[in-house]
Amino acid sequence: MWNDGGIDKNKMEAILASMVDGVMAVDMERKIILANKAAENIFHTTPGGLVGRVFADLVESREINYMLQEVLDTGREIFTETRLSCYSLSVFRLHIVAVFGTKQDIQGAVLAFHDITDARKFDQMRSEFVANVSHELRTPLTAIKGFVETLLDGALEDKLLCRRFLTIIDGETNRLTRLIDDLLSLSAIESKERRLTLKPIHMPNAILQVVNILGPQAAEKSLRMEMITQPGLPPVNADEDLVGQVLINLIDNAIKYTPDGGRVIVRVKRQGDRIITSVTDTGPGIPEESLPRLFERFYRVDKARSRELGGTGLGLAIVKHIVESHGGEVFVESTLGKGSTFGFSLWVA
Repeated sequence: MWNDGGIDKNKMEAILASMVDGVMAVDMERKIILANKAAENIFHTTPGGLVGRVFADLVESREINYMLQEVLDTGREIFTETRLSCYSLSVFRLHIVAVFGTKQDIQGAVLAFHDITDARKFDQMRSEFVANVSHELRTPLTAIKGFVETLLDGALEDKLLCRRFLTIIDGETNRLTRLIDDLLSLSAIESKERRLTLKPIHMPNAILQVVNILGPQAAEKSLRMEMITQPGLPPVNADEDLVGQVLINLIDNAIKYTPDGGRVIVRVKRQGDRIITSVTDTGPGIPEESLPRLFERFYRVDKARSRELGGTGLGLAIVKHIVESHGGEVFVESTLGKGSTFGFSLWVA
């Protein structure tokens, strides 16, 4: 089967071994007679573990088996995107082509599997992002348009009503501005347009600066702000402005979600070659099922309350990207009714 074109089996195997895509060849009985290392990885078998097996016993998908049989029966070339089974999360672009003998009789087929799982996940994420942005922009724009139309229809004559509507329009405009600023920040960080200006930063000093900025907000709610640090902490190697943005996001969130008279505690400690900073609130806590998604763009546990507090749904995503751009990690812990702790790690300078 493989010598008709002048290429012996050893050369064919060498070519296949160098390929990233999974490739296998089957005979007319759909028995696998050749498979490369990539194909063995896809099907989780040991070296040589595919050869001799019947393809139908390896792949559960009826669709793929029907297509292979069609190629063996007709010689028709087939391209498709598919999963190997209903339980598989991986998506492959599958190419099946017949192998012909010297008399143009079909002697078998070659199947090539190209993993496009990441590409499809990216397409889904991009689609969801566009949908979320559209929704987030539409909500304030609809409110602004409605109030402007009401004012133009005669509400301008009522000074009290006019002032109330203009105050709402101003608030919605500020919300749009925050959303656009956050989108631009996230885009710059993700695309690495924003270059890091690294220098030694003492985290307790950076935290005190942010606490001073947000102090009036905490005072309005009679919150008790505390900072607990280990003595003699070394500095971290980080971008001062971006670290400040991380701290503002986390501490601001803690203040917003902590009820009047509660506490916000910022802790800094060393753990190996990293400095761990965490912000703990005494707010309502977060359901366990929501914890893995908190750092996703536009994910909100309580959408209505988040918007009411002025959130754009991008703050924690920005925090995650800034920290990861420094080689650090983010984390969250929470207990319903007792509060939440958000934190991040940075490398010691």
